[in-house]
Amino acid sequence: MTLSLQFFSLLLMVFSGILVGAIIEGARFVTGSFPRRSYVYKYRIVLEIFVWIMLGLGSFYILFEVRDGVWRIYDPLAQIVGILLYDQLFQPVFRLMGRIFLHLIIQPIWWIIRFIWMVVNKIIYLIWMLISFIFKPFHFLFQKTWHLALQKKPNFRYNGKYTKKLK
Repeated sequence: MTLSLQFFSLLLMVFSGILVGAIIEGARFVTGSFPRRSYVYKYRIVLEIFVWIMLGLGSFYILFEVRDGVWRIYDPLAQIVGILLYDQLFQPVFRLMGRIFLHLIIQPIWWIIRFIWMVVNKIIYLIWMLISFIFKPFHFLFQKTWHLALQKKPNFRYNGKYTKKLK
């Protein structure tokens, strides 16, 4: 293994540490922004553990591609340095980019989805009102005939002495 390959893998591990810090902070922000009664908020610890496992597998995949999975002692140290670099230098930049991404991409898409949902609901409500207006006379007739069908019918017996008199 050449020295340049080791230096490249060291820089790659520092860069992956920066990405790990950004992804963990993003995952915490997303899971923390849900309402407290939602399942995502209740199980945010499980989701964070899942994210950590996926990031560990991703880091190993990077090592596997660069050095065929050979692990050196400086690899986790380089990732810790990358996480600390993210925390000290890159966190404001990533947060600014995240806010820009949220305001320019996510919020307009969310607004369009909510607008389409509102239009579809209004159309369904209009169709429901038209159908109920058309069937209103039939509903009235159905109620009257159903009421007549459920009335108690007189019980006719042959012996008049034992029959109940209906009032």
